[in-house]
Amino acid sequence: MQIQRTLDDRPVTAGDTLFDVKGLPVEFVEYKNGDLVVLDSDGHRIRFKPEELACYTLNANRTDRGLAKERLRSFWDD
Repeated sequence: MQIQRTLDDRPVTAGDTLFDVKGLPVEFVEYKNGDLVVLDSDGHRIRFKPEELACYTLNANRTDRGLAKERLRSFWDD
């Protein structure tokens, strides 16, 4: 499973800083059961859905062409 940022499509790796819905920085730890596990500033583990941290998940075997088609469809559906 790949995790990427919504704004610039960069991959997210362990230790990267993300921002929650309140704009507070959190550190990405792992992907577990459909949620992103992060550490807050106090060192507590918190689980977020990828959308709450402006990220999305991809299956590793998806192609760039398939992704482009999916993005185009979602653009016209909105």
